[in-house]
Amino acid sequence: MSQYDVIVVGGGPAGYPCAIRCAQYGLKTCLIEKEQLGGCCLNRGCIPTKALFNAARKVSKYHFGGINYNNSVNWNELINYIKTGVVSRLRTGVGMLLKANGVDYISGHCQINEPFSVSVNGQILKTKHIVIATGASTNIPEIFCSDPRIITSDTIWNLEKLPESLAIIGGGPIGCEFASILSCFGIKITIYEMMNQILPGRDREIVSILEKTFAQKGINVKTGIKINCTDEIKEEKILWATGRKPLLDSINISGLEMSEKGINVDETMKTSIDGIFAAGDVTGKWQLAYVATKQGEVAASNCAGKNETISYNNIPETIFTLPEIGLIGLTEQQALEKHMKIKTGKFPYQALGKAHTYGETTGLAKVIVDQQTQKLLGVHIIGEGATEIIHTASIAMVAGLTVEDMLKAYWSHPTFSEILMETLFVCQDIPLHIPRTKK
Repeated sequence: MSQYDVIVVGGGPAGYPCAIRCAQYGLKTCLIEKEQLGGCCLNRGCIPTKALFNAARKVSKYHFGGINYNNSVNWNELINYIKTGVVSRLRTGVGMLLKANGVDYISGHCQINEPFSVSVNGQILKTKHIVIATGASTNIPEIFCSDPRIITSDTIWNLEKLPESLAIIGGGPIGCEFASILSCFGIKITIYEMMNQILPGRDREIVSILEKTFAQKGINVKTGIKINCTDEIKEEKILWATGRKPLLDSINISGLEMSEKGINVDETMKTSIDGIFAAGDVTGKWQLAYVATKQGEVAASNCAGKNETISYNNIPETIFTLPEIGLIGLTEQQALEKHMKIKTGKFPYQALGKAHTYGETTGLAKVIVDQQTQKLLGVHIIGEGATEIIHTASIAMVAGLTVEDMLKAYWSHPTFSEILMETLFVCQDIPLHIPRTKK
């Protein structure tokens, strides 16, 4: 029987960083993963989809300034490259990091039968702390499971060939990303979204630009539609993209409080049982890989007795559509609903020098600023580089910088990042590269 300070169950973006941090705090640590290191993010989610996004981006960009490119795609070669040249390499790297930090790694399906006792591969492990980081899985209603056309973001990698047409159920980030990507490969796409807009809850102006881009690409968007039966869908394949559910099959602990969203945790990532923590998608909070990593780090810190808490303020969101979207903070509508006194600034990519050099003039940056404090309340960007630019806004908001503080900095030219500077100028009513609005 082995004795550990911490056992981490799950080797995804919450689990393996948690295990590494625990070991760095001097705790004897074991990580157990039933499938592949890296979890959904590395093997079926964030990483492979961004490699696919990059391929789609390259295909869509080879029509510029007299350059023309036949946008044919060898799907099998592309998927093989992503699996072997990208995912496998990074997964090997995770294993090396665990070993380098002294984490014991066990591959196998474990069962947590009682607090501080874990069974795996026929052995019993004892521990002082457990961190549950088992993640989540795709959530297909049972009545639809019998349709052989249905695929998910997990299973799309197993397709032997691309379909001619694809229905996407769900117009959230996953659905919109796959619509953008797969349309570049010549697939006829239809999105079905039950809310009144795709990307529900996001800034309306930003979403409207994406909707126009989708229309130009021939992507059919149907909003306000709830799918009750797939018989009405005529596309060759159906991608189910309506959210994920927590994976709890390895957990059998009495007294562990849960909801339908996942395991209940407090701001220290502690569950209802002292010494047991949870992190990542299994908690049902902000199902984003980078939030999962932060949760895992906080859990590790508290396993080491440091009493760290997590904040969910100022979390950026990046959506890898074409064009990209970067968001953080309140939308203009949300700020007005809170009766906040605000001022806004908007700057189009059409007026940005770097955008013209790249032929990427579709897009808009928008800032929402508190009139009294002059601090950013929200930043919303659609356009080339938006998923990178948004981190400048994130740092500014976390640091509590004012608009004046940000404009003291030098912004290199020509760059996509300077669109944030230009937008702040507009917000201050001192626009530089667009006409001043008459009041």
